[in-house]
Amino acid sequence: MNKLPQHKASQLFDFGMFLRRMDSPQGGNTPVTYDHQDDYYIFGLVENGTVCCIIDFKEQHFSSGDVFLIQPRQVHRPIGSVNTEGWLLFADSNLVGSAEKCILDDFSLFASSFRIDEQRRNELAQIASILAGRMDCITDKLAKVTARRLAETFIGIVAEAVQDINLQQTKHSRWHIEIVLSFRRLLVEHFAMSRQPSYYASLLNISTVYLNEVVKGVTGMNATLYIKNEVVLQAKRLLVHTDLAVKEISDRLGIDDYAYFSRLFTQATGITPTLFRERNLE
Repeated sequence: MNKLPQHKASQLFDFGMFLRRMDSPQGGNTPVTYDHQDDYYIFGLVENGTVCCIIDFKEQHFSSGDVFLIQPRQVHRPIGSVNTEGWLLFADSNLVGSAEKCILDDFSLFASSFRIDEQRRNELAQIASILAGRMDCITDKLAKVTARRLAETFIGIVAEAVQDINLQQTKHSRWHIEIVLSFRRLLVEHFAMSRQPSYYASLLNISTVYLNEVVKGVTGMNATLYIKNEVVLQAKRLLVHTDLAVKEISDRLGIDDYAYFSRLFTQATGITPTLFRERNLE
């Protein structure tokens, strides 16, 4: 496998996006040992071949016809690709409309990729090709506006396809999805203050029992376990993406008892926080 092309936030153009071609020959596995955490969206279109990467510490495999999404703040590490042809669109959050963000948030509860229909796949490839042909000459204001519109159209087509899949596959009511998404947003904002389901149920103006029922129905785990998993995920991100000492990470997560934090993390992952950091940075 050949390593995937890399991109850093500083390379986003001043009009909020960047496009890169995925193009790798056949080859053997070449591991990549560094992680990224960005504040923008990454949309990947795989036209041919296969792509493998780790998103929030879970290995993901994508193949021809797949579209994959990496949300802002997700830690991701490319592993490699074989005979890959496709596109990577890096887009600032302000290029993703509120309706599209809601659709993508819904989808992120269940998956990070999907198989797109042929018509939309061809449309995305055409838009990417047009953008690629213009990238070196996007200098004046009007050209930048046009590039943004093309990127927004690309994102809109992805959101259309995701919405179709959501409508076809979801077994959950719209209200339950909204509760879980609101719970998740509140959890990211407040988990350092409280890890009790009753706290979040109160913020949502529902009972703790009802919150547990809804979260378990949508995600397969009750609110207590979901909160625990979120704390562990945030710990993983901080271990890999910052130089904070483990004790400082525990404090940032609102856990004053460092020994408890270490036990919680070890029970969830099978290794200590220090060993997790070493393995992911070696």
